[in-house]
Amino acid sequence: MTDIFKCTDAGSEYCPCELAGTLNCISCSLLQGKDTCDCGWNGVCILNEYYMSNKKIKEGRKTYNAQKVYCKDMGNNSFILKIEVQDELVKELKRPGSYVFIRPEDKKTYFDVPMSILDVEDDKFIYIAYQNTGCKTKSLNNVDRFLIRGPYWNGVIGTVNFNKLINTNCLVISKGIGQSSIVLPIKTMKKNGNNIVLFLDKGKLNRTYIFDFIDKEDVELYQGHIFESKNRIRRIIEEENIELIFSAGSDLVHKFIYELIKEFNTDIKFVTTNNNRFCCGEGVCGACINRAKSGYKVRMCKAQVNPKIFYI
Repeated sequence: MTDIFKCTDAGSEYCPCELAGTLNCISCSLLQGKDTCDCGWNGVCILNEYYMSNKKIKEGRKTYNAQKVYCKDMGNNSFILKIEVQDELVKELKRPGSYVFIRPEDKKTYFDVPMSILDVEDDKFIYIAYQNTGCKTKSLNNVDRFLIRGPYWNGVIGTVNFNKLINTNCLVISKGIGQSSIVLPIKTMKKNGNNIVLFLDKGKLNRTYIFDFIDKEDVELYQGHIFESKNRIRRIIEEENIELIFSAGSDLVHKFIYELIKEFNTDIKFVTTNNNRFCCGEGVCGACINRAKSGYKVRMCKAQVNPKIFYI
């Protein structure tokens, strides 16, 4: 098997994309310049789509005008934005891992900053939680109109596992602003009848805000410092018979959790937030490229992989 991965855009209205046109397709070995088909079948033949469109790539994502509804200051330079945007975009941002690029209306494109979708409402509004960490995020403060490019879907790695499990027990571990990535996954897992155990570490944010978006009764809640709660998390995994763990924190948190998984059962499904650098969102610029332990280079803004490949 060559370095072929599932592309989150495969078969969508955005496929084939610029990567196909430059022989860098994530999912099609032939559109990587190889001699044989080795795609593992993703449900659609990207090569056929490419030739049927006369080797023309799809138009790509649109940029939408958006209006601020409110900006809630959570302290510690952290904010929640509620934004009104066209329904055609909002409808595509309900799946786990959804994100957009956002910038103030009067700023240049290099102010685009990727933001996870915290939640959506009435096919009309999106919620985004962020911290002021640099000029891009600071530019979002005190403005009323934005330009939003999307939809994008690869903000979470291993999302296929959310749909594989039914009526089982799942553990969600989140730290700080990582709470912004767990609402949509929790709602998806609950729809499949799964029980959710939530371990929250407030981190430097020192605040819990997700219960404005999910019901406390939908989860079994634990709170504490992740790195100081190794034995406690071990007990949760063992006593709750956990079959999936979703890590929503830094890469250090991901590695910490994966080491715990290895102690118990390597068959436990592992899902993580995608913390790689996103710049263009289309796999072209290369800013998001990460290297698996096996040596493969992976374009993480589009490639859906098993997160364990970065630790095995």
